Amino acid sequence: MEESLVRELRRVYGSLTEVLINKLKNPPRRLYMRVVTTRAEREEVLRLLRSDNVLAHPDPYTPEAIYVEVEGPFEIQCESDKEIIVDDKTASSLLLGANLYRPGVVKTPVFNPGEKLLVVTRTGIPVACVETIVSSRELYRMKRGLVAKNISSPYRAPRITETRAYTAGLIYPQSLPSMATIHALSPKPGELIVDMNASPGGKSSHIIQYTRGKSRLVSIDRNEKKVALLKETLIKLGLDLNNVAIPGDSRYIHIDLNLENRADRILIDPPCSNLGVRPVLKQDKTIRDVENLVEYQKQFLKAAYHVVKKNGIVVYSTCTLTLRENEENIRYAVEELGFTSVELEKPLPYSEVVKYKGIVGYRYSPLSHDMPGYFIAVLTK
Repeated sequence: MEESLVRELRRVYGSLTEVLINKLKNPPRRLYMRVVTTRAEREEVLRLLRSDNVLAHPDPYTPEAIYVEVEGPFEIQCESDKEIIVDDKTASSLLLGANLYRPGVVKTPVFNPGEKLLVVTRTGIPVACVETIVSSRELYRMKRGLVAKNISSPYRAPRITETRAYTAGLIYPQSLPSMATIHALSPKPGELIVDMNASPGGKSSHIIQYTRGKSRLVSIDRNEKKVALLKETLIKLGLDLNNVAIPGDSRYIHIDLNLENRADRILIDPPCSNLGVRPVLKQDKTIRDVENLVEYQKQFLKAAYHVVKKNGIVVYSTCTLTLRENEENIRYAVEELGFTSVELEKPLPYSEVVKYKGIVGYRYSPLSHDMPGYFIAVLTK
């Protein structure tokens, strides 16, 4: 990690910064999912998972949350001199024991069915050993489907995407802090809600689930491809209810849409430096990236101020750890835009309450409850 970024993290974590950076390299011990409670009760889903030999546990604080435990670390055992390169998202899944599917393959050697291959990231980091079930010739003709089975990985977790509960749209893989964001937003039936950064649909679908489809939700993301992914998520989960999905730049919704002072609640989950994502397979962000992102994030806050009604609620969340993208952006929202920082009656589960120069936020990190890095703040106009 760039030294200037390390210094930025030290502003928050002080002497524990190096410990934090090392923990970010490993996945959390719990892999969380959200039960789609509009379709099934949590206990029903837990029983269905058990019948597929997946032992999942109910979270004691979040009624729709369940988790499986992650085992490891283990040494990758792979007797092969051939490497197959995958994208970062696929690498993270393989690291936890997932099988290899066609969409994640970036570059491949020539191979036959039954061969062992070492799977690496674009930067050459080994993440798993797989045994192929198709040939490289067949792979080139595939758009989807299973390419190889994972036979050795540093960590092991149940293959959730291969369960009946997942296939039936009864569960959605989602971190606990991400779920907590919607509890902080606390949307109500009949309200007009705006999700300003909605794709791939985890939080929009949770808003619809939380209100049983009785709120009016406007979900926005910046292009047709992202909106298509959002719609795909909503349809799969049976949550395409009272929702309008719009491609566009939500930094200008106060200009482009007739929403001035109309929204009851707004969710801002803007692009960020992603420094809290676990496990980290590469870290190429710079302090200049953070500075540029801060200016970008402020524009969403500014637009939200125009769109939310008086006494309405805005929730701001990121999956990063820097002071600049989190607490200092909330200070900007309060001191420059006119928002008021809100402290919730009850702290969010597993979070640390942060009070910083007149504002309140909720931080998650690997140093506390082994969580991913995440930040949530609540504002009112």
